[in-house]
Amino acid sequence: MIAYFQTVLITAGIFALLAQGLNLHRGYTGLLNFGHVAFFAIGSYTMAIMVTQFEFGFFTSFIGAIVAATIFGVIVALPAIRLRTDYLAIVTITIGEIFRLVIQSGPGVTELTRGPRGIRGYSNEFFFLREDLGLGFLDPQMYLLAIVWTAVIVVGVLLFFLLRSPWGRVLKGIREDEDAMRALGKNVTSYKIQSFAIGAAIAGLAGVLFAMDIGSLSPVAYLPLITFQAWTIMMLGGMGTHFGPIIGSIIFWSIFNGTLFIPDSIVSGAEAAYLRQIGVGALIMLIIILRPQGILGSREEMVLDK
Repeated sequence: MIAYFQTVLITAGIFALLAQGLNLHRGYTGLLNFGHVAFFAIGSYTMAIMVTQFEFGFFTSFIGAIVAATIFGVIVALPAIRLRTDYLAIVTITIGEIFRLVIQSGPGVTELTRGPRGIRGYSNEFFFLREDLGLGFLDPQMYLLAIVWTAVIVVGVLLFFLLRSPWGRVLKGIREDEDAMRALGKNVTSYKIQSFAIGAAIAGLAGVLFAMDIGSLSPVAYLPLITFQAWTIMMLGGMGTHFGPIIGSIIFWSIFNGTLFIPDSIVSGAEAAYLRQIGVGALIMLIIILRPQGILGSREEMVLDK
């Protein structure tokens, strides 16, 4: 039972980070990003490649992963932010899928990513750091749990103050009326790029922690489903709220993993996996029908049309 709760909380923390980055894009800036998994994968693969292929230390690789995700976010933002609504969604989801296919079978890239074979052996130094951090008394799972939720809290606090600043108020203004913000003399393009870059950096951080959790990287772990799970979490908690992604992630993964408690005499393991997807689909429908603004959201904050 303890191991189950540890697993749920670790996954919930990682996806809370991922959803916080997406919430910055959509909830605060109004950017319809459906390719968020690409930044998630950039963080994971950059860290793993730097450790295994170039033999950098974990801290250097950790910083490198976040920087790489940030740069990729800017590169994606430059052409994408000139598009609106459906067009932006199509472009971003395409970018996410292209990136996955490139790391899986791209010419000259699979030497680094090892294609479908994946990358292993990158997490050893991370877990050896327990002693240096004074956490040697924790087992590996509890250690990872402590690191993940420390990251969630730190990012949450930083975003809380950042989004209450004049910068954050400009983002909300862009979400509500982009043309009005231009009329006030704000450089809307610059603010969108900044939002994209910071959200991508947070997703890259989540990707590093996700890599530590699964212990072996493979392109099949970065399907578009990851983005849609982050969207569900954000919608469940409430778009444009500070703590919505955290609450939404805990509830989402508790429901998603709840099928583990269904006795085998009732449903088989394969059937339980289908029940997970049915449960998630039902959850999305209930959110949209009963509380479209999410658990912590308010209808006044919702953007119904862009």
